[in-house]
Amino acid sequence: MEIYAKGKNIPTYAFGNLLTQGEHLADTICFIVDRFYNNTDLSVCDFAIRGLTAGDWEVSQPLIAEVIGEKIRLKWTVGNSFTINSGRLALEIRASQYSEDEEKLIVKYVMQPVYVNPTPNGKNGALPETSEQAVSAINAAVAEGTEQLGQLMDSFNLEEVEKRLDKMEADTAVYLARPEVIALTKSEYDSTFHKSDSLYVIVGED
Repeated sequence: MEIYAKGKNIPTYAFGNLLTQGEHLADTICFIVDRFYNNTDLSVCDFAIRGLTAGDWEVSQPLIAEVIGEKIRLKWTVGNSFTINSGRLALEIRASQYSEDEEKLIVKYVMQPVYVNPTPNGKNGALPETSEQAVSAINAAVAEGTEQLGQLMDSFNLEEVEKRLDKMEADTAVYLARPEVIALTKSEYDSTFHKSDSLYVIVGED
């Protein structure tokens, strides 16, 4: 967007409602001013745009100057210091020369105030449970579970478990090696086939 100055006046209606609160480097505006003012060559000057926000903050930003014949093109990429507050934004452009760190103001361009549009803000802000927060909670739970599993594995005594299994195996072998005990009467004993690995106990007759 190019805005042409009329002498020392720079119209702002073309971008009067262009800015929005919180924007940074979103818009670029180029001001075209005369190179000479009152027989003074402004190409040797430093240019800056200054503003007063609705929050009463004074802000400033240097402008990039490009000499094009009898004109000077001033490029302003709007910084977020100018959009920090919504509402009325007063502006002016200054052409200055500096000598031993002292500013000599050559010319000041008059500009009508512009308006910075407010950014939407809910009464209660963002909802507490967003998708990102949910993912973070899941990741935290997984990390905690992994840590607890690692601690459990560290405390698990595999050697002790192997000893217990060996003892159970030995006890089972002893149990299996014991002879089968069969209780019979004398007549039943005489009439049955006798196993070699069994122990027969003769009980009284019925």
